[in-house]
Amino acid sequence: MRHALPCLFATSCLFAQTAKPSEEPKPHWGDKASFSLVAVGGNAESQSFGFSNEYAYAWNEASSLAFNAGAVRVSTRTITYSAEGTTVTNFLLTKTETSQVTTEDYFANLRFAHNLSDRLLWFAGGGWERNIPAGMDSRTMANAGLGYWWAKNDRSKFRTDLGLGYTMEKPVLEMPDHQDRFGTWNAVLSYEQKIGDTSLFASNLTFTDALNESQKYLAVWRNDLSTNLNKTLALKVGYTMTYNNQPAFRAVDILETGSQPPVVLGQTAVVLKKLDTVFTASLVITF
Repeated sequence: MRHALPCLFATSCLFAQTAKPSEEPKPHWGDKASFSLVAVGGNAESQSFGFSNEYAYAWNEASSLAFNAGAVRVSTRTITYSAEGTTVTNFLLTKTETSQVTTEDYFANLRFAHNLSDRLLWFAGGGWERNIPAGMDSRTMANAGLGYWWAKNDRSKFRTDLGLGYTMEKPVLEMPDHQDRFGTWNAVLSYEQKIGDTSLFASNLTFTDALNESQKYLAVWRNDLSTNLNKTLALKVGYTMTYNNQPAFRAVDILETGSQPPVVLGQTAVVLKKLDTVFTASLVITF
């Protein structure tokens, strides 16, 4: 009997430890930020800046939230000289500096997804972008639909989305027949492939078309290749193509012929190119 009580007490303690309820899995999150900067000085100056951030949050295995934003801006300043005078020794030297922003692209996207099964999911989200050189002051989009995972494993992932949305546009130069609000249908192809143990290729193709006009479509194809240097740092190169079948317009001044100084008679609208491309090289920091 002397040994029965300690044995019974030890047994009850062991039962209490094994019967302790398991803790719920904590929500997890991840964040990746990439930076790129190029600066040239001297007789010609150029500054190139790029930034993007990808944030993901998962409550459980079924629900997740993703937010990504980025900016690419390239500006150049050119210095030119001119001389006017009566002789080669009697002249006035003039220095002219011209600044121009050749690339200015900003974007932000938010997406919530919930798995209905191992393959099928529904999503809802929205986005905003601005590209002044392409003639777009702002474009705001909202969409919702269904997605399907055709492949989802440690090395390969492939998903297609199909949904409906609504778009609001504000061009830099608004034409009389421009429609700034319209319904859309959207299709997305998203692919990821792990290369070796340290590299990852990602490709995302987004196609958007207006419901009331089939020729008002927009396609954005983003491709990225990243290589891990360690657990925190990685190098990434990216190439993005944006095709707008109905591009925006730019206002061009009409100058009077032979007038000094130049006299502006008015403006005319010039249609911009349909295709824009951006190449980036950046350093990625994983938190």
